[in-house]
Amino acid sequence: MTELSTDRFLTVQEVAGILRVSRWSVGRYIGAGALEAIKGDGPNGSIRIPLRSLHAYIEAHTVAGAEGGAR
Repeated sequence: MTELSTDRFLTVQEVAGILRVSRWSVGRYIGAGALEAIKGDGPNGSIRIPLRSLHAYIEAHTVAGAEGGAR
């Protein structure tokens, strides 16, 4: 794990905006383990996604050429 002081944390809403998906989709990505997240204390603790995790998600799901082309 990287040092916390060097990592930026994003809200679920910020990640949803970047990926252009709903915040519910971001929650599913977290639940599936595709995105790392930290959760504050309590049942309604805030969720934050490390920027490095978002970068890794985008890199892992980027397709090139014919892989992701429209048909």
